[in-house]
Amino acid sequence: MKRLAPLFIFLATLGMLVKPAHADDTAARALASKLIDMTRGKESIREGFDNVINGVIANMQAHGLPEAGVDEIKAAVDKWYTAEINFDDIRPKMVDAYVKDFSADELKQILDFYQTPVGQKAIKEMPDVMRQGAVIAQDYTKAKIPDLNAALTPILAKYRDQMQGAPGGGDTSGGAPPSPSAPAPAGN
Repeated sequence: MKRLAPLFIFLATLGMLVKPAHADDTAARALASKLIDMTRGKESIREGFDNVINGVIANMQAHGLPEAGVDEIKAAVDKWYTAEINFDDIRPKMVDAYVKDFSADELKQILDFYQTPVGQKAIKEMPDVMRQGAVIAQDYTKAKIPDLNAALTPILAKYRDQMQGAPGGGDTSGGAPPSPSAPAPAGN
């Protein structure tokens, strides 16, 4: 029995350590959920989705989609989103993301910041700042694409014959329509 005493002490100590960690996890999850609400998590997801869809629609318009088509697509997407996307299904995964990287104390500090006037301004303005940053990065990257294409063209040419037999038939454009200055690929 004396030999088992250290094992019992270890297990008892481990049991004491697990309970506070669980309590901290519960507190962190509640704080993360509050933070998601405070920072407009539900609305931010919809706005991000709409931004992606609007980009796709703008591309379709650039390829001739009439305004009536735009309206129909927007209505169909809105109907689908409303019927299919449930924020309550997403929230637990968002909470998981926060508690993975932040302790309850850190989440409390973040919440305290967001309750200040500057924090409230950050909640309001940060999505627009992030959107502007994405546009800046996209515009910057777009200017560099010709150099990337120049680097990739010889590589794709090298493997074009092998790609011809693959599903997709050798189309290396990624599904993009041919540019006005380039001839359409053979077979289209």
